Amino acid sequence: MSIRTIIADEDNRMKACIRYYLKAYKQIEVIDECNNGMELVDKLLQWQPDLVITEIDLPLLNGLEVMKRCSVQNLDIPFIFLADSEEFAFSAFELGATDYLVKPIKKSRLYKATEKAKRKIAWKNKNKELVSFNNLPVKFSKGMHYIKKEDILFIEKIERKSYIYTTDKVFETQENIGDLLYQLNDTFLLSHRSYIINLEKVAEVRSSKESFIASFNGVERGAKISKLKINEVKRRMGIQLKM
Repeated sequence: MSIRTIIADEDNRMKACIRYYLKAYKQIEVIDECNNGMELVDKLLQWQPDLVITEIDLPLLNGLEVMKRCSVQNLDIPFIFLADSEEFAFSAFELGATDYLVKPIKKSRLYKATEKAKRKIAWKNKNKELVSFNNLPVKFSKGMHYIKKEDILFIEKIERKSYIYTTDKVFETQENIGDLLYQLNDTFLLSHRSYIINLEKVAEVRSSKESFIASFNGVERGAKISKLKINEVKRRMGIQLKM
């Protein structure tokens, strides 16, 4: 399995160092390099790589913002961050980063990070092949839930957990919201960085301060829709929403 990788860093010496380290890692294929965050966003949309290794403090747009934009674009790509300190480590892992390396980067530490990314990519590919068309397999502390996709109203991310809402039950899991979205069909949309909604189950959409709220029959809790996503919700639902 070739892991198509993009490296991003303003420092050309750091890019060259990472590229040199990765030469010995036969499964890594460096397909492009970037100097700033805006360029990285463009390259991600162009290439849709398997892995990103990036400095967190990029010019124009930092690495965390790049990762957030990936979520908005439904791009579930593992990120390995490089940083001068541990200052942004918590924020990076909260977003679902695969690893966070503090400079100077050791070859052995980089290899461990790429191994973690490799396992994540392999797990996604395997589950994409094995998952049943109708059920979403969800890990929890004692095993697996198999939830009928048609029963899912929305999924909410709170800190490191995801909550899957159906009409009669809420399922709690440690699984990343991006990994869950990867296993769902086009009925579902990442409406906000912390929410996935089932467009066929939305009963109403109303405006709420800086975003919008989708409501569902049978549950009191609603799901957020960002301003960036509201037009896509309108288009894909095929109706004019009164807001």
